[in-house]
Amino acid sequence: MRKITLKHLCYTATGLALLLCTLIANTATENPHLVSKNQAASNCTSCHTTVPANNSEDLLETKNHHTNLAEFTQDGVAMCSSCHNPDDGHKVNLKLDFEVPADMPVGKKNTINCLTCHYTHGSLNSTTPQASFSVMDRFVDAERLHKSFLLRRNNTDGELCLICHSVKEGSK
Repeated sequence: MRKITLKHLCYTATGLALLLCTLIANTATENPHLVSKNQAASNCTSCHTTVPANNSEDLLETKNHHTNLAEFTQDGVAMCSSCHNPDDGHKVNLKLDFEVPADMPVGKKNTINCLTCHYTHGSLNSTTPQASFSVMDRFVDAERLHKSFLLRRNNTDGELCLICHSVKEGSK
């Protein structure tokens, strides 16, 4: 009987945490990742060295665009860290001793930066899951199921991560 109570307590705590995260995420009024043609160009130069051309009438989507890191005012870690906490994600500035696909830009000296796995502009919403999710996420139709995370590639089954990480990594 005690295990059932503990199990329900864990589910309730998880549900409340997901609800809190959703409420916090929805309080943001500005999203610098959403860019349209009628947005003030002055915002662009906080990240770009020059104002990039935007010929689209719709929201700018850079998922499949070539990324030239020299066109940014800072490297791919410093630029993203100006808004995002660098300790909340993957370790960066790690030197790779192997080649990654061309659509995954690496920094100077072949190092991982935020832009290796994430693109910069587009909707955070997705019609399909882009990252792995739990049964609990699906059960409560959590926001994470409908987020793009601005990932360069789908990662629901670890496809993106497996480009660098071996399935056998960590096992002996």
